[in-house]
Amino acid sequence: MRVEIDPLARVEGEGGIEVEMEGNQVRDVKFNIFEGPRFFESFIKGMWYDKVPDVMRRICAICTCSHSMASIKAMEDALGVRVSKQTELLRDLLIHGEMIESHALHVYALALPDFLGFPSVIHMAKKYPKEVKGALQLKKAGNLVHNILTGREVHGMNERIGGFSTIPSENELEEIRKAMEMTREFAILAVKLFSSFELPDAARSENTFIALNPGKRFGYYGKEHVASDGGRWDVHDYRKHIKEKTVKHSRAKHSSYKGKPFMVGALARLALFGNKLEGEAKRLYQKHKEKLDLQNSISNNLAQAIELVHSVDRCIQDVDELLSRGIDKRDFAEVKPRAGSGTASVEAPRGVLIHSYRLDGKGRVVWADVITPTAMNAANVDKDFRVAAPRLVNTKELERTLEMIARAYDPCISCSTHLVVVRRI
Repeated sequence: MRVEIDPLARVEGEGGIEVEMEGNQVRDVKFNIFEGPRFFESFIKGMWYDKVPDVMRRICAICTCSHSMASIKAMEDALGVRVSKQTELLRDLLIHGEMIESHALHVYALALPDFLGFPSVIHMAKKYPKEVKGALQLKKAGNLVHNILTGREVHGMNERIGGFSTIPSENELEEIRKAMEMTREFAILAVKLFSSFELPDAARSENTFIALNPGKRFGYYGKEHVASDGGRWDVHDYRKHIKEKTVKHSRAKHSSYKGKPFMVGALARLALFGNKLEGEAKRLYQKHKEKLDLQNSISNNLAQAIELVHSVDRCIQDVDELLSRGIDKRDFAEVKPRAGSGTASVEAPRGVLIHSYRLDGKGRVVWADVITPTAMNAANVDKDFRVAAPRLVNTKELERTLEMIARAYDPCISCSTHLVVVRRI
């Protein structure tokens, strides 16, 4: 017998789950990804360095600024560009804004219906209007950061190698601050909700985590990868530690570390660097640390909720520091083309994202490599499925729990949402 969940509902993109059984025994469980292959790394070959980020940020509309920043920082690494403190603050504000819009969408609209017993956030709205309204306001606040700093709702063009084409005004920064203050309560509410739910025991399995070392403060930029087994390496050495392979059932490659699957994302970040959180996020992290089960990947939902609080507060802090320093409208680093190679890693909402390039003497791309968080997580999703399915065989919870596991990773297959159809064959 085969159980298929095809397509998987409430994820970005088109994927499915397949369980093969023989009698009462589970033979195999697979996380199928159906989206067509992407060829970004190939078709930017020969492209001028300054055009590359404009293309690479179009890999994803949800994680657009993560790809933009990874691409820009990799190019700056290759070209030896050093940006100002103002640019660093604006980039920090931008990445935290993206975390807010992405995490708000996931925890409230995609994950929460699982725990409250609804097929979608639309069905949930009548009984839980405050939660749905809060999700929309939080996402709107995150979108506001993106719109002001990048100039567009999606795939902004304002962030450049060396800085920003246009610097936001003091009034625009104040507008961001006000939006964060007005929506902060809904970030805290998300933590309250997800810390109150009991997680399925069947989903528990051993996890290895990898995250980007943010330095002194919790954040999403850094130059070193760290693993939960104590391993650590410069981002330039990523290929020595993170291996990829193709699998028949998925068009996303599977990643491994020391021959085993691993997890990236909010749960990995808190597992490795939660002690660097500050303020209310730190208090909530310490209060709910026991609920943050590191061996249950569904805890990623609670981890994202805690990160929501962190990101809202960090946006306020970034705005305050920018305003106190004074805005320099002419701030932009000098950029000159040259031969070289560069690598950058940022924490996208779903985890570690890597961009790497090599340029010729005229500044044209001769080689490119990108590893996305969902590709890093794919093998770990399969591992969780293989552990959970035998524990749930012949129960009514099999399909529901496998869906919850997959959605907890917040997989970014592409940007679409489907209804779910379960067929027993």
